[in-house]
Amino acid sequence: MEPAAAEPRKLPPPTTATTPKTVETTGAPTAAAAVSTIGLLAAAAGLGGAALLAWWAFSFRRAGAMLWMVPAGLVLAGTPLLAWLSVVASGSGPVPQQPPPPPC
Repeated sequence: MEPAAAEPRKLPPPTTATTPKTVETTGAPTAAAAVSTIGLLAAAAGLGGAALLAWWAFSFRRAGAMLWMVPAGLVLAGTPLLAWLSVVASGSGPVPQQPPPPPC
């Protein structure tokens, strides 16, 4: 029998009901990380659309070729802007709090 197999295994300490499960211990992404990721993806889509339009204007405008790049670039460049404007215009302010219950 190997010496390592004869030693008892050490178990982690048991968690109690008073031990809070935080985001850091579970490894789940936070809401701020999700929002920043979505913002970065929207910015990348907008920049990609602007780059596509610039490429078309520089390379194909005089020839009138590759016209599919114009609507595709406009959609890619305009969608994040339109989404941002709709979120700002929706007035997503603070949630109203409920009044406290009346005393008994």
